[in-house]
Amino acid sequence: MRSRNRFSANLFWVAACCALGGASIVGRMTFLTVVRGDQMLEAGLREKCHDSVHMAYRGPIVDRNGVVLATTVSASMVSRERPYVYDRAHAAVLAPLLGQDPARLDERLREGGDSFLWLSNGVDEDTATAIRNLTIPGVGIHVSQQRSYPQGLTAAHVIGFAGRDSKGLEGVEKLFDNQIRGESVTVNVCKDIYGRVFLSNSEDTGMNRGATVHLTLDATLQSIAETELAKQVAAVHAAAGAVVMMDPHTGEILALANVPTFDPNEVEASPSAARRNRIVTDLFEPGSTMKPFVVAGALDAGLIKQEDKFFCDNGRFYVEGWHKPIRDHHPYGWLDTTGVIRVSSNICSAKIGLILGPHRLYDYLSAFGFDRPTHIEMVGERRGLVLPPDKWRKIHNTTISFGQGISVTALQLATAYATLANDGVRMQPRIVQRVTDQYGSTLKYFPLQEERRVVSAEVARQMRQMMATVVAKGGTAARAQIDGVPAAGKTGTAQKAEHGGYSSDRWLASFAGFFPVENPRVVVVIMIDEPKGAVHYGGLIAAPVFKAIAEDSLDYLGVERELPPPSDEIDRYFSPRPGDAAELLEAAGPPTTLQPGSGVMPDLRGLPLRSAMKALGDCNCDVHVEGHGFVVAHEPAAGHPLDTSSSVSLKLAQNL
Repeated sequence: MRSRNRFSANLFWVAACCALGGASIVGRMTFLTVVRGDQMLEAGLREKCHDSVHMAYRGPIVDRNGVVLATTVSASMVSRERPYVYDRAHAAVLAPLLGQDPARLDERLREGGDSFLWLSNGVDEDTATAIRNLTIPGVGIHVSQQRSYPQGLTAAHVIGFAGRDSKGLEGVEKLFDNQIRGESVTVNVCKDIYGRVFLSNSEDTGMNRGATVHLTLDATLQSIAETELAKQVAAVHAAAGAVVMMDPHTGEILALANVPTFDPNEVEASPSAARRNRIVTDLFEPGSTMKPFVVAGALDAGLIKQEDKFFCDNGRFYVEGWHKPIRDHHPYGWLDTTGVIRVSSNICSAKIGLILGPHRLYDYLSAFGFDRPTHIEMVGERRGLVLPPDKWRKIHNTTISFGQGISVTALQLATAYATLANDGVRMQPRIVQRVTDQYGSTLKYFPLQEERRVVSAEVARQMRQMMATVVAKGGTAARAQIDGVPAAGKTGTAQKAEHGGYSSDRWLASFAGFFPVENPRVVVVIMIDEPKGAVHYGGLIAAPVFKAIAEDSLDYLGVERELPPPSDEIDRYFSPRPGDAAELLEAAGPPTTLQPGSGVMPDLRGLPLRSAMKALGDCNCDVHVEGHGFVVAHEPAAGHPLDTSSSVSLKLAQNL
């Protein structure tokens, strides 16, 4: 009985202690929430939104003409924060502004009480102002930084992208991250529950702006290259494609296009393979595009002459120590040096390579830059694969001479062709011109660099003449002919290596060329990877892309066409036909031109593209061109309103 009383007493004291402790906790909570509630709320907000961190305003990336390719913009972020009292009317007014489903937004507002929650980010200033004007207690607007790429997909593989923390992750954004970030300063920020940082207000004027990176790219040429490449890759159902456009006299990259591509504004939506810059990362066997460098080396060494003739063994040639014959696509007998290039003979190219010998051939390939990276300002560049000549057998000497057993990048190939276009002098390729600070002062300049003379100017001139026959009638790239402008180049059709041999159904079609022949303005290299179908030759798959890019670029580059003299056959195209004389006569009259501030579309029908562009000179419009020749139709029509935001479509044809 006494034990039971003692147990009851102990239990009473335990219960009393627990009750006293609970009462103390409740009392403390009541004191903090009721008596000091306002003070604690203010302290909580101060703790959340008055942290000091180091931040900088990320600088822009622009093309050679100042077109903005990457910039930093203010982004308003919408949040639910303490104290927030749920009201179902909130979702009804917020959802249209945030572009969200009202029911889903209502569910998010209702769940979780008044804890912090992001409702949306990246809303524009007008939307942010409208939300502020709603004055909903507990719905906040915060200013943050957001990286924006206003040209979308244009030059995505060069520019790369930055992460949400404003750190460069790929491309120029990564390579020049330290300069673009600028010097950090201390700013007051807020942090969400995940530790992400955003500005506490829009006053960022004291923040240092990062440097501006000026690229050698031309946004117009880049757009042309991307458009024409994408068309052909889709048309032949290829796995991928790439285009390089280079100024041979400076080494500057004017365009660098990859397909597939991605939008740096929506990186997460693209697979990693689409973000690979194939032009510097992918190695491929160049095939017949290697032949001009073998011939150039033999000419430069004085071992052959342009008029020399070679016997092509009627299409089958056996190399000592190798059991398989080297074949040509067609059986040829005797060919002069020009003919070897024009018809792309593997056998005669191999014989010229044997005349050079392994060490001398390797030396010329090295001088053209095929055994090392170009050291251009891009991430992930790979060096070519060329075996040292001491490891060559006779079969290596022959196969390398027509582009098998050697691997290069598209950039290496473009730089080598630019060397021939530049009278035999190799220029260091570059894609960045300079880096300037926020005031425009140059922080770093990337000068033009002449690396070395590879072959004599006379040999380079001879090679240009030979490659012009490739593009002419009877050559392997007749489809690369440019109306009114002489061009030169070389086709390549390479079987892809697999399982220690070569695939029978996987090919890489390529074309490398330049225009005009005598004083080349631009070198263009095209690769089409694994075209589907029976046709896979470079002259049929890649050469037409060269023609399309060149003809779309001529007027922009100011390259004059050498049009044929007038004749009766040509004149009849410009003579009115029965039934349409009135329209032709109207179009033949002096065209109106866009006057400053007129805001009216001129009549451009009957004009060549260059004259049409001049007529639009005072309008910074978005011009789209279809076809080539003379303007036969355009939108908007003559007399319609026109301003700098207008989109103008020009349809061109050879015949009016």
